[in-house]
Amino acid sequence: MQSNQIPVTYLVYPDEGHGFRRPPNNMSFHAVAEAFLNECLGGGRVEPIGDDFAGSTITVPVGAEHVPGLEEALAGMGEGS
Repeated sequence: MQSNQIPVTYLVYPDEGHGFRRPPNNMSFHAVAEAFLNECLGGGRVEPIGDDFAGSTITVPVGAEHVPGLEEALAGMGEGS
């Protein structure tokens, strides 16, 4: 997708496998998914990401800028992007 200049956001949870065992990782994933879908579907009411990353191992190597509030939430946990 990147080689074809298609915007992509890639989330990595280094301590997870094919699903989410840890509730903080599940919460952070759903927070990002909600913000992403809100952007794609044209807005509406959405809960800000806020402190949904507390205790999560989320990393976003690519595309944090494509999801509203994601860069700020990552910066708030000392992640950057």
